[in-house]
Amino acid sequence: MKTYQQSIIEATRCSPKDAIEIEEYMRNIYFHSTLDWQSKSQFNKGARVSYNDILWMRSPEGIEYMKQFNK
Repeated sequence: MKTYQQSIIEATRCSPKDAIEIEEYMRNIYFHSTLDWQSKSQFNKGARVSYNDILWMRSPEGIEYMKQFNK
C-alpha cells in the first residue's frame, strides 16, 4: 500500500479500496495537483472532505443528482 493511501486510511478510517479512490479524487478534484505540498492537517482535511464527497456521490441523493450530468 502506498504511503498516501495509508495516511488517507488513518485520516478517514476508510477501506483500502476507498483509499485508492480518495487519493485520485484528492489529486484531480480537491487539490488539482500533486499531494506532496500540503501540511499534514491540509492533507487530512482534504482526505476527509474528499471521502465525504465520494460517500455523497454514492448515496441515493447523490446518484440522482449525478444523473443530471449523464443525459
